[in-house]
Amino acid sequence: MSASFRIRESGERIEGLAEGIDRSHLDRLKRGRVSVAREIELHGLERREAAFEVRVQLREAFEMAERCVLIIHGRGARSEMGPVLKEALPGWLCEPALYRLVMAFASAVPVDGGTGATYVLLRRKRTRSQES
Repeated sequence: MSASFRIRESGERIEGLAEGIDRSHLDRLKRGRVSVAREIELHGLERREAAFEVRVQLREAFEMAERCVLIIHGRGARSEMGPVLKEALPGWLCEPALYRLVMAFASAVPVDGGTGATYVLLRRKRTRSQES
Protein backbone atom coordinates (compact mmCIF):
# COMPACT_ATOMS: atom_id res chain seq x y z
CA MET A 1 0.00 0.00 0.00
CA SER A 2 1.37 3.42 -0.85
CA ALA A 3 0.08 6.74 0.35
CA SER A 4 -1.05 9.27 -2.12
CA PHE A 5 0.07 12.85 -1.62
CA ARG A 6 -1.23 15.92 -3.38
CA ILE A 7 1.97 17.83 -4.07
CA ARG A 8 2.02 21.37 -5.38
CA GLU A 9 5.00 23.47 -6.40
CA SER A 10 4.86 27.22 -6.83
CA GLY A 11 8.16 28.85 -7.71
CA GLU A 12 10.62 27.70 -5.05
CA ARG A 13 7.86 26.75 -2.58
CA ILE A 14 6.46 23.24 -2.22
CA GLU A 15 3.66 21.67 -0.24
CA GLY A 16 2.19 18.22 0.11
CA LEU A 17 -0.88 16.80 1.80
CA ALA A 18 -1.57 13.11 2.38
CA GLU A 19 -4.81 11.74 1.00
CA GLY A 20 -7.66 11.98 3.51
CA ILE A 21 -6.03 14.68 5.66
CA ASP A 22 -7.95 17.90 6.27
CA ARG A 23 -6.44 20.85 4.39
CA SER A 24 -6.51 22.99 7.56
CA HIS A 25 -3.43 21.08 8.78
CA LEU A 26 -1.52 22.14 5.67
CA ASP A 27 -2.75 25.73 5.94
CA ARG A 28 -1.47 26.01 9.54
CA LEU A 29 1.83 24.44 8.51
CA LYS A 30 2.33 26.85 5.57
CA ARG A 31 1.80 29.82 7.88
CA GLY A 32 4.32 28.49 10.42
CA ARG A 33 1.60 28.05 13.03
CA VAL A 34 2.76 24.65 14.24
CA SER A 35 5.38 24.44 16.97
CA VAL A 36 8.62 22.85 15.72
CA ALA A 37 9.69 20.04 18.05
CA ARG A 38 12.85 18.99 16.18
CA GLU A 39 15.21 20.29 13.52
CA ILE A 40 17.11 18.11 11.07
CA GLU A 41 20.15 19.84 9.56
CA LEU A 42 21.18 18.41 6.19
CA HIS A 43 23.77 20.98 5.06
CA GLY A 44 27.01 19.29 4.05
CA LEU A 45 25.48 15.82 3.65
CA GLU A 46 25.43 13.91 0.40
CA ARG A 47 22.11 12.71 -0.96
CA ARG A 48 22.32 9.16 0.48
CA GLU A 49 23.46 10.42 3.88
CA ALA A 50 20.68 13.01 3.93
CA ALA A 51 18.01 10.44 3.00
CA PHE A 52 19.20 8.15 5.80
CA GLU A 53 19.22 11.03 8.32
CA VAL A 54 15.68 12.08 7.35
CA ARG A 55 14.37 8.52 7.72
CA VAL A 56 16.02 7.93 11.09
CA GLN A 57 15.11 11.33 12.56
CA LEU A 58 11.47 11.27 11.41
CA ARG A 59 10.92 7.77 12.78
CA GLU A 60 12.47 8.84 16.08
CA ALA A 61 10.35 12.02 16.19
CA PHE A 62 7.22 9.95 15.53
CA GLU A 63 8.12 7.51 18.33
CA MET A 64 8.67 10.48 20.68
CA ALA A 65 5.24 11.91 19.68
CA GLU A 66 6.84 15.03 18.19
CA ARG A 67 4.40 16.46 15.66
CA CYS A 68 6.35 19.01 13.63
CA VAL A 69 9.90 18.66 12.31
CA LEU A 70 11.83 21.34 10.44
CA ILE A 71 14.17 19.90 7.82
CA ILE A 72 16.90 22.37 6.83
CA HIS A 73 18.11 21.38 3.37
CA GLY A 74 19.23 24.66 1.84
CA ARG A 75 18.31 26.10 -1.53
CA GLY A 76 21.25 24.71 -3.45
CA ALA A 77 22.57 28.21 -4.13
CA ARG A 78 26.22 27.13 -3.79
CA SER A 79 25.82 23.77 -5.47
CA GLU A 80 26.76 23.24 -9.11
CA MET A 81 23.96 20.66 -9.28
CA GLY A 82 21.28 22.94 -7.81
CA PRO A 83 18.99 22.10 -4.90
CA VAL A 84 19.61 18.34 -4.84
CA LEU A 85 18.38 17.69 -1.28
CA LYS A 86 15.45 20.07 -1.55
CA GLU A 87 14.25 18.40 -4.74
CA ALA A 88 14.71 14.88 -3.34
CA LEU A 89 12.87 15.52 -0.05
CA PRO A 90 9.25 15.14 -1.29
CA GLY A 91 10.13 11.76 -2.79
CA TRP A 92 11.65 10.61 0.49
CA LEU A 93 8.56 11.71 2.43
CA CYS A 94 6.27 9.75 0.08
CA GLU A 95 8.26 6.51 0.07
CA PRO A 96 7.17 3.40 2.01
CA ALA A 97 9.66 4.01 4.83
CA LEU A 98 7.92 7.27 5.79
CA TYR A 99 4.52 7.78 4.17
CA ARG A 100 2.59 6.26 7.08
CA LEU A 101 4.13 8.86 9.41
CA VAL A 102 3.65 12.03 7.34
CA MET A 103 0.44 14.05 7.18
CA ALA A 104 1.70 17.13 5.36
CA PHE A 105 4.78 19.13 4.44
CA ALA A 106 5.40 22.69 3.30
CA SER A 107 8.20 25.16 2.70
CA ALA A 108 9.02 27.07 5.86
CA VAL A 109 8.20 30.70 6.56
CA PRO A 110 11.17 33.11 6.19
CA VAL A 111 12.02 33.22 9.90
CA ASP A 112 12.51 29.42 9.87
CA GLY A 113 14.57 29.30 6.67
CA GLY A 114 12.05 30.00 3.92
CA THR A 115 12.49 27.85 0.84
CA GLY A 116 15.72 26.45 2.27
CA ALA A 117 13.75 24.48 4.86
CA THR A 118 10.61 22.35 4.97
CA TYR A 119 8.13 21.72 7.78
CA VAL A 120 6.95 18.13 8.10
CA LEU A 121 3.80 17.41 10.10
CA LEU A 122 3.75 13.90 11.53
CA ARG A 123 0.69 11.85 12.39
CA ARG A 124 -0.15 11.10 15.99
CA LYS A 125 1.24 7.82 17.21
CA ARG A 126 -1.57 5.44 18.08
CA THR A 127 -1.36 3.62 21.38
CA ARG A 128 -2.57 0.03 21.74
CA SER A 129 -5.76 1.19 23.46
CA GLN A 130 -6.56 3.48 20.49
CA GLU A 131 -6.08 0.63 18.01
CA SER A 132 -8.67 -1.62 19.70
